[in-house]
Amino acid sequence: MAKPHEDVVHYLQETLAILNECAIAYILEKTAAQLLQIREFCTREDIARQADLIIVLGGDGTFLSIARQAVEAQVPVVGFNLGTLGFLTAMKKESLARGLRHIFSGQAEISWRKLLQIDSNRQTFTALNDVVINKGTIARIVNLLLKIDGATVAEVKGDGLIISTPTGSTAYSISAGGPIVNPAVNGMIITPICPHSLTFRPLVVPDDSEISVQLLTAHMDTYVTIDGQTALPIDFEESIRVKIYPKQLPMLVAPETNYYKLLYDKLNWGL
Repeated sequence: MAKPHEDVVHYLQETLAILNECAIAYILEKTAAQLLQIREFCTREDIARQADLIIVLGGDGTFLSIARQAVEAQVPVVGFNLGTLGFLTAMKKESLARGLRHIFSGQAEISWRKLLQIDSNRQTFTALNDVVINKGTIARIVNLLLKIDGATVAEVKGDGLIISTPTGSTAYSISAGGPIVNPAVNGMIITPICPHSLTFRPLVVPDDSEISVQLLTAHMDTYVTIDGQTALPIDFEESIRVKIYPKQLPMLVAPETNYYKLLYDKLNWGL
C-alpha cells in the first residue's frame, strides 16, 4: 500500500529489496504497482484476503483506507510514515530497513486497536479513528440529541459531535479540545465541535456503552463522516448508533515503541 509522494518510489524500491533479501513473497496495490511501473496488482480487498502482513507507506489517511479490510481478515498492518504527523504510521521512513527486519525476525509487537461500529438506517460501517456528525456549509447551529445506553445525556447545540476510539483521540477530536487517551484504555470519547454551551465538555464513556445521536434540526445539510473516508447525509430525526466493534485491528509496532514518547515526538512537547 502506498500513497503518491515525492520520495515514495525510493521507499517502495527499498521495501521490495528487503522483501527479496528476506525471501518474502509480496503483492502490490494498484498505486504502488503504477509508481513502480509494474503491471500486476491486487485490490485492497484481495490484499487483505491473501496477505499475512500489510505494509503501508504513506500517512494516516493511507493507513485508514486499508484498516477496515485488514480488521475483517485479521491481518496485521504496519505503517511507515511518509506524511507529516502520522500517529498510525508511527514508524519512521528512515528506519524502514531496520523496522522490516525486526518484523521478519519476529521482534515486532502487536498493538490491538479497537474500532467503532456505526449503525444507521442505511447500513453498518466501522471506524478506526472516529465518526463525525456535523453541519454542511451553512453557518447555522445544528442540534443533536445525545443518548448513552438509552439515557438522554444532552441536546448538543453547535457545529457537531465527534465520537472517537482512544486511537482516534489524537485525530480530529484533539483539534476540537478532546482529551488524549492511551489506546490501551477501554473507552470511547465524545467531543463536541464548537458547542453553544460552556457546560458541555468532552466525555469518556465505557467501551461497553451504546451511543445514539439523533438529528433534531430540520432543513439542514448534515453529514456523518467515518474516518474521514466515507460521508453520508443524515436526515431530520434520523439516528445513528455507535458502539465498539467486536473485532480489533492487529497493528504492528517496533519493540522499542512507547506511546508517551510518540506523543513527545509528534506533538513537539520537547524544548
